Amino acid sequence: MIFGINRLELPHKKAGCDMDKLEEYQRWQNNLARVRFPRWKELPTLGLYVDQVVAIVNEQLNHLGIEPLTKSMVNNYVKKKVIQAPIKKKYAVNQLVDLLLIGLLKSNFSLDDIRAGIAQVTMNSYPQAAYDRFVEILNALLAGEEIPSNNVINPQNDRLMTLALKSVLTRMDAAQLLTAMQKVAQPAPLENNYL
Repeated sequence: MIFGINRLELPHKKAGCDMDKLEEYQRWQNNLARVRFPRWKELPTLGLYVDQVVAIVNEQLNHLGIEPLTKSMVNNYVKKKVIQAPIKKKYAVNQLVDLLLIGLLKSNFSLDDIRAGIAQVTMNSYPQAAYDRFVEILNALLAGEEIPSNNVINPQNDRLMTLALKSVLTRMDAAQLLTAMQKVAQPAPLENNYL
């Protein structure tokens, strides 16, 4: 099960090339199940330059097939006050975490909603505890495992993080499945003649 949905079961007997395309989708699902986002303590704590931050964020996003961040995107996030400005051009772990969250969530949510969600979840929790719980939920969903219980983050914040992650992962899953299905067979074009 992935993202609360059963994984695609393929027949044991292959129907030629068409099944190969769907097997690509199944391989993508299996690879996704092995992806692990780093916890707070696993992230670099020394000040990082923007190139280093972008490389670290994109390495994680790449595992999920998510569009990479660019230096100009990061600079725009700083200008728009979506993330804190670097100190002497160096980014701290909290800014790295914000960029990981933005990179992961930006396909489904506006920057304002992402920022509001981060503020909401960290209002009564330390950012490290909130981020680690976010990663715990994400890693469980990716692996198709049950989300472990947690008493550190309040239940509403926990549910908010779970729903946000499920929406992102479900969107990714649907896009991958559609791509695989389109490789198998293209639907007939719509005709302009309506009855």
